[in-house]
Amino acid sequence: MRVLFTLSLIVLFMATLVFAGKNPVISGVVVDDQTGRPLVGANVFIPATSIGATTDLDGYFKLPPLPPATYELRVTFMGYSARAIRLEKVSADTFLTIEMNQDVLEGPRITITATRAVERVTPITFSTVQREEIARRRTIQDIPELLSELPSTTFYSESGTGLGYSYLSIRGFDQRRISVMINGVPQNDPEDHNVYWVDFPDFLSNVENIQVQRGAGSSFYGPAAIGGSINILTNYFSLQRNVSASVGIGSFNTRRYSLAYNSGLLKKRFVIYARASRIQTDGYRDLAYIDFKSYFLGLAHYTKNSTLRLQFYGGPIEDGLTYTGIPREYNADSRLRKMNFNWWDYSEDGKTIYYSPRRKDEIENFNQPHFEILHEYRLNDRMTLNNTLFYIKGYGFFDYDGSWGTPEYFRLTPEYGYDVREIPSDALIRAYVDNNQVGWYPQLYIKTHLGELVLGGELRVHRSLHWGRLQKGSGLPAEVVGDGARRYYQYRGAKDIASLYFHQTTRIRPRLTLMSDLQYAYKKYRLYDEKYVGNDFSVPYHFLNPRLGLNYNLTSRLNGYVNLSYTQREPRLKNLYDAAEASYPEDWGYKVPQFELNPDGTYNFDKPLVKPEALTNLELGMGYRTHNLVLNVNYYYMSFRNEIIKSGQLDRFGQPITGNADRTRHQGVELSANLQLTPKWNLRLNFTGSENKLVDYRVYDWSGQATDLSGNTIAGFPDVIANGRLTYNWRNWYASLQWRYQSAFYTDNYQNERNKVDAFDLFNFDLRYQFNLFDGVKLTTQLRVANLLNKKYLAHGEGKEFFPGAPRNYFINFKIAY
Repeated sequence: MRVLFTLSLIVLFMATLVFAGKNPVISGVVVDDQTGRPLVGANVFIPATSIGATTDLDGYFKLPPLPPATYELRVTFMGYSARAIRLEKVSADTFLTIEMNQDVLEGPRITITATRAVERVTPITFSTVQREEIARRRTIQDIPELLSELPSTTFYSESGTGLGYSYLSIRGFDQRRISVMINGVPQNDPEDHNVYWVDFPDFLSNVENIQVQRGAGSSFYGPAAIGGSINILTNYFSLQRNVSASVGIGSFNTRRYSLAYNSGLLKKRFVIYARASRIQTDGYRDLAYIDFKSYFLGLAHYTKNSTLRLQFYGGPIEDGLTYTGIPREYNADSRLRKMNFNWWDYSEDGKTIYYSPRRKDEIENFNQPHFEILHEYRLNDRMTLNNTLFYIKGYGFFDYDGSWGTPEYFRLTPEYGYDVREIPSDALIRAYVDNNQVGWYPQLYIKTHLGELVLGGELRVHRSLHWGRLQKGSGLPAEVVGDGARRYYQYRGAKDIASLYFHQTTRIRPRLTLMSDLQYAYKKYRLYDEKYVGNDFSVPYHFLNPRLGLNYNLTSRLNGYVNLSYTQREPRLKNLYDAAEASYPEDWGYKVPQFELNPDGTYNFDKPLVKPEALTNLELGMGYRTHNLVLNVNYYYMSFRNEIIKSGQLDRFGQPITGNADRTRHQGVELSANLQLTPKWNLRLNFTGSENKLVDYRVYDWSGQATDLSGNTIAGFPDVIANGRLTYNWRNWYASLQWRYQSAFYTDNYQNERNKVDAFDLFNFDLRYQFNLFDGVKLTTQLRVANLLNKKYLAHGEGKEFFPGAPRNYFINFKIAY
């Protein structure tokens, strides 16, 4: 808290230094050039600086006072051509009416204003990353790594390189409790809530911008936002025809190839876009290879009152499994920290480590194509109807070691017609999944004289098939091994989701805006067609989630906001019943449905033991900006009933095992600063200090003995997260040094010092130069050096298993565009 207090004083002191007398103010409105309709959420800024503003509900903006000089403004808004406006020798207050031409076919514009926060309008704690920043900073990184330098945001990857299976946390909450949407389409798996970034290789090549909202946010459909929400917009439909090709190479034999084509405007109505990519690497950890193919195809059709966008994207992936962490003691040894196990454990005295190394045939093959239809129709100047239709199919398998199994586990006992006495050492399990999800999101946007109203709904249907079999196994009966063989578990899952909501933004006074949301959500799980065991159950959930917030613009520089939200989230299907492990022998501890028992010993499927978690979230924040400084500070308080927390153990597929805690509390302060030191130099800093406590939590062992963990710190939540970035940007040069710090945190709820990730800090370096070869042709070279000081660190841990970060590594990328 002493550090937090000191930083707060520094921020307040800096704020007192920025006032420097009366300077001219540039303000104005941004409107549609055909209808005169104000454009809400347009960005008005001075390039290569931190100076900028976002238009309010009336399309109005106001830049902070600026020293007398000549300025070039840039104005951007989704669905419109960007504008550059040169203002010569500004010495007095200037008011502009900026008319935007609806020329660029960039998809649903109302998605921006309705589901996204707008600075100095929406009372939400958020950060936004624009396409220009992504292009400067990104060489090969996936989305979690790119976002990890935003306030309160951390990431790690199983392989240590940031490629493959990567995981993102906001305020310590893992991505299963973060709502992730692409073009308004939810990406969290309906059954397990996880987000599989691995299924989006090279996706940042198609991203227009990303907004990260912390806390309950303003998401009023899709997965429940507990730690926050991530809204990703894709956009590469433009009027100008262009072609680009990229090739990159780096450490660990990493390669990236990409080719993209944009048709430009065809017949004054159509634009076609296509991209194909491939990423390969041997990986840092043993057998951590990846081979990812990626594609993105899109067609946009535009008329005076509508935009239709068809998109098809995804990519088949193949990778070596890396989901098992290493013992903490291995981190200091350059060879041992690279090891990749399929299983390991300590001896009873904790001094010896027994392990089984990962095999080459332990791999994953998966494919998850996405089909999207995005349609916007402007009914009149005040009303717009949006419809989003999508279909997502995900199918593939894990092949992983099965030598640890028993005949009972694989159902190879006389009860099932077999008399297998021993499982061979080369046994390999194939776990297969086939997911199908279809959804529809209608949304009506209404502009009123006091603000805007959004009415909408959500309808999603998810169906899945899960099964497991022995893919290899010397000496086993032929009918139980290989393609088409008998399956030792199989079941189907289902989830139906429906919701209705309204979102109202009301300008109570010229400086005061009220946001009010209300959502009703219905969600129902079903598990059925379970082979052998025959469990069949449905569990419905009904949630009512209200949100209320106020934003007050005290001056053109200073604003404050308050937000109070209540949201609820259902457990994962595995919390109710882990049907893939239903064959556990009795001496391992049966895996049974988690429901109350009837007097006759049957399950009462109306009474699940795992309850939905409920969050009450309070956000208090302030923002301050001048011509060269942007400051933000906010306090959050998050009180849970039945929070679903990590136990410190992993399941068979490397995912954390979770359960309810009666009462928990999270609170913290987030600070961020963006300082334009000179026209060429920029400094960004952010800091989070938090407390994450179990208020009322008891765990029980096999005998029913209780251990009270109330007062302990919750596993997986670092108390301090900080980031900094110093950037030099001049003409075609871009150079940037990034610093990242994360404090220590426990990996279980017992505060076991052995199960703890130590604090670490890292430096990364980015360098970029653009050559203008000849008219219309540009060559861009980029270099990234990660872990510049070559530190040995553990990025994350779950229980006794820890995931090392890679040592210093490089990647250089070349892109030619016409």
